[in-house]
Amino acid sequence: AGFIECYADSIATVDDVEYIIGSPCDYAVALCYFDEDDQLVPVELDDDLMDGVFPVAANIVADEFGDELALMRTPQTLTLVGELEDEEDDEEEEDESVDMDDGEEEVEVLISFDHKGMEFDLVRLLDPVLLVGKPDPDSDDPQRRLLLTPQESSRIMPQLETLFLEFQGEQEGISF
Repeated sequence: AGFIECYADSIATVDDVEYIIGSPCDYAVALCYFDEDDQLVPVELDDDLMDGVFPVAANIVADEFGDELALMRTPQTLTLVGELEDEEDDEEEEDESVDMDDGEEEVEVLISFDHKGMEFDLVRLLDPVLLVGKPDPDSDDPQRRLLLTPQESSRIMPQLETLFLEFQGEQEGISF
């Protein structure tokens, strides 16, 4: 899919451009594998490996969950569309919580499968995924935004973080 539906969380203006910070409407997920150091490593969206593994994972999701869930190759993060059930009697693997390779991000393993001799996991990202969009000059839809390119992101994100921290500081000074 060439777009990702998001809930708008915040709006910030930098250099007269209005940026919207949002989170995906659907579950943010990743396809991962364990490297030689037993670290869980996500497959990057633009990696050739994703081209081979994604269709396999999408078929497994379709077989296991039918019409309830669909795996989508959306920009910046894969998404799982539908409702995940939180059943208590799931296999223990379903409730497994694992740290990603940077040691920061926690994930929930949803399914595991083999592809060409490698084991892969489809994991739900438990930490919020924030996406930043800017106005789309080619669209008449005021709700439509373009996601930042990596170059724009490296330029704009530090400024947005500064604005956010200043706003947080101002909020802390307010008492009720």
